[in-house]
Amino acid sequence: MKRFGDNSSIKEQMERWLSSVLDEYKLNQEVRNNDRCEMSAKGISLLMRCQTNDIDELCLVIATVRLDSSLQSQGWFKSFLNYCVDINPWEKLAIEDVDNLRLRDFCKNSGFEPVSNFFATSFIVNQYFIKSLNVKVFDS
Repeated sequence: MKRFGDNSSIKEQMERWLSSVLDEYKLNQEVRNNDRCEMSAKGISLLMRCQTNDIDELCLVIATVRLDSSLQSQGWFKSFLNYCVDINPWEKLAIEDVDNLRLRDFCKNSGFEPVSNFFATSFIVNQYFIKSLNVKVFDS
């Protein structure tokens, strides 16, 4: 697993990780060494993956998000989702194991489909809906 947490931004860390995923896939036709990455910067901690249960192909997966209280309810997550749609090199974007009830309601109300019946709290993001939102430019 890759791990970032240097002084670079989340955007820079995402770009480096995705580049390593794509390079590994191009070389080996699979991703094992770079299939997940922990990132952190300025009160944000993320675990990102490029594979998840019940989706056969590679996809961008938001596995864990932790935000300092000062960033919560400020539109950060919607801005991040919008950014993920923009940089996603694959067809699907997913969010794993949504325990936060407010976020789960947002996912359901936004047309996000459960990954499967078995993983009913993991969602495939409705990327068209996310792009229709008026959100702040992601700059973390």
